[in-house]
Amino acid sequence: MKDLVYLSRSFVEFGPFAKKEILDFQKRGLLSETDYLRDEGSETWLHYQEWLTIVPMPAPKLVKRPASTKSVAKAAPAAKKSKKAA
Repeated sequence: MKDLVYLSRSFVEFGPFAKKEILDFQKRGLLSETDYLRDEGSETWLHYQEWLTIVPMPAPKLVKRPASTKSVAKAAPAAKKSKKAA
């Protein structure tokens, strides 16, 4: 399976991770300037920023929204003021 990636940080190799996980790490700011990545089966390490430029990005998810129903919000009745006894 070529969809796995190894991470090298401080000369220690971690992984394998799914490419989706690496993209999530980047989105969450977990990758460091000193991190390198390599695809499974490759011996070539790439700086994570370079790796991100060549990895195919997943298509954005489309979210279907329900058709807008123009419902008028009913205003809450005003609170009644109580009269003070004189």
